[in-house]
Amino acid sequence: MTAPTLTTARLRLRPPTMADAAPMAERRSDPETAQFQAWPQPYTVEKAERMVAGLIEQGGPARGCWYQWVLERVSDGEVVGDIAFRLDADGHNGEVGYVLWPWARGHGYATEGTAAAIEYGFTEWGLHRIEAELDPRNTGSIRVLERLGFRHEGNQIEAYWVGDTVTDSGHYGLLRREWEAHRAGHQD
Repeated sequence: MTAPTLTTARLRLRPPTMADAAPMAERRSDPETAQFQAWPQPYTVEKAERMVAGLIEQGGPARGCWYQWVLERVSDGEVVGDIAFRLDADGHNGEVGYVLWPWARGHGYATEGTAAAIEYGFTEWGLHRIEAELDPRNTGSIRVLERLGFRHEGNQIEAYWVGDTVTDSGHYGLLRREWEAHRAGHQD
């Protein structure tokens, strides 16, 4: 499958290129960005290059795989972060995640970009459910999920590792019918 480009009012979710690897490594190595993530620090350019090369080779979202779109502003092409999307092996459920530069947070970019990925998952893939997992201390990400209509389904105790530190794992879910109702309730 060829990776689609998704566009919102302010953002474009586009397939990554090798030129995105170094900024991705820098963003993922930022201590504020990485504090609730399970990836190793520092996040090397070589690791980012391998990830991007794999995404390019994959060609787009596929069953059983994660895919990441580069999230950039339409107005000036500035990259604000990335949106991750995973389809389960059966094609029934998905998972979303997002990583933004610290300066890009608080502008609604994560909510807007993730909404586009959710819409894509429910309409193009016909998913039944999309979920998200996060460190329960990540209150900014929790607010994003709540704005999108996700419900908190519980925490797994000491199940999420960030380096050598274990914390709880927060689980959120959204069914297609809930998304449709949420979207209908937020249209102008």
